[in-house]
Amino acid sequence: MTIIDIILLVVIGAGAVIGFIKGFIRQLASILGLIVGLLAAKALYVSVAERVFSRITDSMTFAQILAFVVIWVVVPLLFLLVASLLTKAMEAISLGWLNRWLGAGLGALKFLLLVSLLICVVEFIDSDNTMINRTMKEESVLYYPIESFAGMFFPAAKEVTEQYILNT
Repeated sequence: MTIIDIILLVVIGAGAVIGFIKGFIRQLASILGLIVGLLAAKALYVSVAERVFSRITDSMTFAQILAFVVIWVVVPLLFLLVASLLTKAMEAISLGWLNRWLGAGLGALKFLLLVSLLICVVEFIDSDNTMINRTMKEESVLYYPIESFAGMFFPAAKEVTEQYILNT
């Protein structure tokens, strides 16, 4: 196990700890809130700008930008409000422990994906191996397997993006 492996494990472990603290429901709500907020903002910003923000400013462009941002902020906040209520309900029926342990798993998975994306960026930028020595990468047990994790995620993310975001 090399220093790269230790750093990767510490980062993924930190994700698990953060996930344990936040809980599964809150983390899932924040992820879904951002995605649904983006989709809602994309679908509704023109009509919201015309109805609500046209009274605030004469510039329709500014009104549309303002509407997009407000929608993209309000929707995730609503998701987090619902998540707080669901978390309280889970704690009330003594399932808070399940929420926390599932949160640890989701947090670790989320940070694994972030680390994997970071490794892909490093590989793209550092083609001549000046940032991280090629020998260190090859000696690492986790570097290349974690890098390949993003390769599994990208095709699915591309398909969802094309289907729901670009064609909406």
